[in-house]
Amino acid sequence: MSPKEFINNVVKSIDCLVTSYSKGREGPTYLGYELDNIGLTLVQREKVLALVKLAVGEATHNIICGIEGSVSLGGSQQSYKLIDETGNVLTGELDELLYKKLKNSAYMNQG
Repeated sequence: MSPKEFINNVVKSIDCLVTSYSKGREGPTYLGYELDNIGLTLVQREKVLALVKLAVGEATHNIICGIEGSVSLGGSQQSYKLIDETGNVLTGELDELLYKKLKNSAYMNQG
Protein backbone atom coordinates (compact mmCIF):
# COMPACT_ATOMS: atom_id res chain seq x y z
CA MET A 1 0.00 0.00 0.00
CA SER A 2 1.20 3.51 -0.72
CA PRO A 3 0.81 6.49 1.63
CA LYS A 4 -1.73 7.97 -0.81
CA GLU A 5 -3.80 4.76 -0.78
CA PHE A 6 -3.66 4.72 3.03
CA ILE A 7 -4.95 8.30 3.24
CA ASN A 8 -7.67 7.56 0.68
CA ASN A 9 -8.76 4.66 2.91
CA VAL A 10 -8.72 6.91 5.99
CA VAL A 11 -10.96 9.44 4.24
CA LYS A 12 -13.32 6.67 3.06
CA SER A 13 -13.52 5.42 6.64
CA ILE A 14 -14.42 8.82 8.06
CA ASP A 15 -16.98 9.29 5.25
CA CYS A 16 -18.58 5.98 6.24
CA LEU A 17 -18.57 6.94 9.90
CA VAL A 18 -20.26 10.29 9.28
CA THR A 19 -22.77 8.61 6.97
CA SER A 20 -23.54 6.13 9.75
CA TYR A 21 -24.14 9.00 12.17
CA SER A 22 -26.54 10.65 9.74
CA LYS A 23 -28.71 7.51 9.57
CA GLY A 24 -29.96 8.07 13.10
CA ARG A 25 -31.68 5.04 14.63
CA GLU A 26 -31.37 3.20 11.34
CA GLY A 27 -27.57 3.34 11.51
CA PRO A 28 -25.19 1.26 13.59
CA THR A 29 -23.94 4.06 15.87
CA TYR A 30 -24.99 5.23 19.28
CA LEU A 31 -24.37 8.86 18.25
CA GLY A 32 -26.82 8.49 15.35
CA TYR A 33 -29.38 6.96 17.68
CA GLU A 34 -28.98 9.85 20.11
CA LEU A 35 -29.36 12.40 17.31
CA ASP A 36 -32.84 11.03 16.72
CA ASN A 37 -33.67 11.28 20.42
CA ILE A 38 -32.87 14.95 21.01
CA GLY A 39 -35.67 16.35 18.87
CA LEU A 40 -33.76 18.53 16.43
CA THR A 41 -35.41 20.26 13.52
CA LEU A 42 -34.11 19.27 10.09
CA VAL A 43 -32.01 22.46 9.91
CA GLN A 44 -30.58 21.88 13.40
CA ARG A 45 -29.83 18.26 12.59
CA GLU A 46 -27.95 19.26 9.43
CA LYS A 47 -25.93 21.81 11.42
CA VAL A 48 -25.09 19.25 14.12
CA LEU A 49 -24.03 16.72 11.49
CA ALA A 50 -21.86 19.39 9.81
CA LEU A 51 -20.19 20.04 13.18
CA VAL A 52 -19.70 16.30 13.75
CA LYS A 53 -18.14 16.00 10.29
CA LEU A 54 -15.81 18.89 11.10
CA ALA A 55 -14.87 17.33 14.46
CA VAL A 56 -14.15 13.93 12.90
CA GLY A 57 -11.97 15.54 10.20
CA GLU A 58 -10.03 17.70 12.63
CA ALA A 59 -9.53 14.83 15.08
CA THR A 60 -8.35 12.50 12.31
CA HIS A 61 -5.96 15.15 10.98
CA ASN A 62 -4.60 15.76 14.48
CA ILE A 63 -3.95 12.04 15.04
CA ILE A 64 -2.20 11.68 11.67
CA CYS A 65 -0.09 14.78 12.45
CA GLY A 66 0.73 13.23 15.83
CA ILE A 67 1.89 10.02 14.15
CA GLU A 68 4.05 12.07 11.78
CA GLY A 69 5.51 14.01 14.73
CA SER A 70 4.37 17.44 13.54
CA VAL A 71 2.20 17.91 16.67
CA SER A 72 2.19 16.29 20.07
CA LEU A 73 0.14 13.18 20.58
CA GLY A 74 -1.05 12.93 24.15
CA GLY A 75 1.62 15.31 25.39
CA SER A 76 4.50 13.55 23.64
CA GLN A 77 5.86 14.83 20.37
CA GLN A 78 7.84 12.30 18.41
CA SER A 79 7.73 10.67 14.98
CA TYR A 80 6.33 7.19 14.58
CA LYS A 81 6.90 4.77 11.73
CA LEU A 82 3.79 3.19 10.25
CA ILE A 83 4.55 0.10 8.16
CA ASP A 84 2.03 -2.06 6.31
CA GLU A 85 2.12 -5.85 6.47
CA THR A 86 4.30 -6.09 3.35
CA GLY A 87 6.94 -3.74 4.79
CA ASN A 88 6.00 -0.53 2.97
CA VAL A 89 6.72 2.54 5.11
CA LEU A 90 3.65 4.76 5.03
CA THR A 91 4.74 7.63 7.23
CA GLY A 92 6.67 10.67 6.11
CA GLU A 93 3.98 12.49 4.17
CA LEU A 94 0.67 11.35 5.64
CA ASP A 95 -0.14 14.68 7.31
CA GLU A 96 0.42 16.58 4.06
CA LEU A 97 -1.57 14.07 1.99
CA LEU A 98 -4.49 14.15 4.43
CA TYR A 99 -4.45 17.95 4.60
CA LYS A 100 -4.61 18.17 0.79
CA LYS A 101 -7.46 15.66 0.73
CA LEU A 102 -9.51 17.44 3.41
CA LYS A 103 -8.69 21.14 2.91
CA ASN A 104 -11.50 21.83 0.46
CA SER A 105 -14.09 19.77 2.25
CA ALA A 106 -16.35 20.14 5.24
CA TYR A 107 -13.86 18.03 7.22
CA MET A 108 -11.64 21.01 8.01
CA ASN A 109 -12.36 24.48 9.29
CA GLN A 110 -12.11 26.99 6.47
CA GLY A 111 -12.05 30.01 8.79
